[in-house]
Amino acid sequence: MNIKSTAKDEFARLIRISIEKTFPDIAISEKDLARTISYSKGTDWDISSSIALRMAKQAKSQPSAIAESIAKSADNSVLIYNITQLNGYINAKINEKELSRLVIGAVLEQREKYGSSDIGAKKRVLVEFPSINPNKPLHVGHLRNPLLSDAVCNILSFCSYTVERIDYIDDLGLQMAEILWGTKNIPWDQKGRKYDQFLGEEYVEINRHLKNPGVEDSIKSLLKRMELHGSPEYAATREIASQCVRAQYETLFAYNIYHDAMIWESDIMHINLLDTAMELLKKRNIARLETEGKYKGCLVVLKKGIAEGDDSAKVLIRSTGAATYIAKDIAFHMWKIGLIQADFKFSKFIKQPNGKYVMSSADSGESIEFGNVDTAITVVGSAQNMQQAILRDVIREIDPNSVNKLYHLSYGEISLAEGKISGRAGTWLGGSKNYTADDLLREVKAKALDIVKSSNRAGMEISQDEIAGKVTLAAIKFDFLRVEPSRKLVFDWERALDFNSNSGPYCMYMYARASRILEKSGAGFTGSMPQLTADDYSKMTRGCEFELIKRISECRETVEKACAEYKPSMIAEYVLDISLLFSKFYQSTDVLKSGDSRNLRLYIVMAARQIIYNMLCLLGIQTVERM
Repeated sequence: MNIKSTAKDEFARLIRISIEKTFPDIAISEKDLARTISYSKGTDWDISSSIALRMAKQAKSQPSAIAESIAKSADNSVLIYNITQLNGYINAKINEKELSRLVIGAVLEQREKYGSSDIGAKKRVLVEFPSINPNKPLHVGHLRNPLLSDAVCNILSFCSYTVERIDYIDDLGLQMAEILWGTKNIPWDQKGRKYDQFLGEEYVEINRHLKNPGVEDSIKSLLKRMELHGSPEYAATREIASQCVRAQYETLFAYNIYHDAMIWESDIMHINLLDTAMELLKKRNIARLETEGKYKGCLVVLKKGIAEGDDSAKVLIRSTGAATYIAKDIAFHMWKIGLIQADFKFSKFIKQPNGKYVMSSADSGESIEFGNVDTAITVVGSAQNMQQAILRDVIREIDPNSVNKLYHLSYGEISLAEGKISGRAGTWLGGSKNYTADDLLREVKAKALDIVKSSNRAGMEISQDEIAGKVTLAAIKFDFLRVEPSRKLVFDWERALDFNSNSGPYCMYMYARASRILEKSGAGFTGSMPQLTADDYSKMTRGCEFELIKRISECRETVEKACAEYKPSMIAEYVLDISLLFSKFYQSTDVLKSGDSRNLRLYIVMAARQIIYNMLCLLGIQTVERM
């Protein structure tokens, strides 16, 4: 049997062969069969399938009769035996010794790659994130985007996709015109503040002046001049935005979030990407320049059903010649999936702690192969669901096949226990503490450092400060990622600072505990551990260690499902399950006790340790050997 096979794979194979013999006229796909198979808990069986329930209508028979026929015809194998039926379910036993041999053998062979997949081989994916306006710091409401995006990119890479991490910088929008107006009309003093923090506070102040006479007209005038490539307003805005992005990236680096490239909205304009896109829409009769009526002088979407009754989405180019956000977004997405080409030039913007530069679109530089990908994922909050739907509708009108390359990874809004977070209103500015991503990092690390300093378990291999830093990121990232993306997340300081079970630090501790057990055993983590024999595997029992082995065997299946659905929450749930099962195992078993099963117990510890490490890496969480 292939070392990558699992009990579920083998059970499915035996059931499929039996169905082909007993019900040759009924076709069951591998995916449909796989969905019906699960491990059984608290029963006399290890694994079950409900496929007979799905076949009842086609077979025109009772599920119990169908299951009985399939079970009787099914053969046993080295891994699966005693196949029977009960109440329409097909049940079987798993040879615990054989499954342990397969799982431990696979972990030993694959190590850091255990759980990885080749489903994305030769496919390119572009992930756009976090695309935060360059006029404020990242606050807690923004943080879900880069943490979710980074984990999705990690999972995609683990499944063999070639991933492009792209940031879109909106440096020409209304908010930047407001910032530019503020530089000319409000006292402007950074006073030692981090630039994005300073800019965000000034932005709140600027919004207090927007209702003053003449301010709105001044801002509209600036907005138009900003789009003139080479104008003083264009240069000033680009400089402000660049300084802000650099400061924002300092925050992202502190969370170990990195990018391959940045695309500036102003560059989309001046290389005529927008014009090319709009001309294609007019040529395909998807958009038209209106000559009379309400939209006179505007380029608008024609297709009925797209943006009906919504002026903000229906209008692509205003009568003033200014492009709307949706128009620029359509052009950018057309480039992403290769519907139009662009001669972007890239130059080095900032060197990241991982040693790689973020490449920035620029007036001059080198050509780099970005875009024209198999799948383009845009990670953006649910507030933009309608706009993303309109974008897809427009792309569908251009090319029905290309729309399948687009995916909107929508996530629920982040709010505080006190209410919503708003950059414009300044609700991220708190009393005793601000709700910025920088402040969150400082607050959590202060508590983590206190815990590490008071712990006798703190190791000497790395500094207490470094341990506290890793624990801090584990606490924050796990708290954000364990919630399914579509669900809203109410941020609470107390929960984020809780280092007890069901948290990232808890999973880290289980990894460190496994490392300590192996260290105490006197065996190394690799070559110096004794090789297991058939006699060693014969000592495997049906206790909590077998439940742990079964869950470990589901690693690749879990990773592929998380990849297909873009849900790091599945990885968080899985690594927490492994950690809890491992805790139960070592608390109920004297792993280091001498005896015939000691070697097997140590290898189970090794396997659990490796899986916790691999899965935490996918979430962007680093481990330590001691805590």
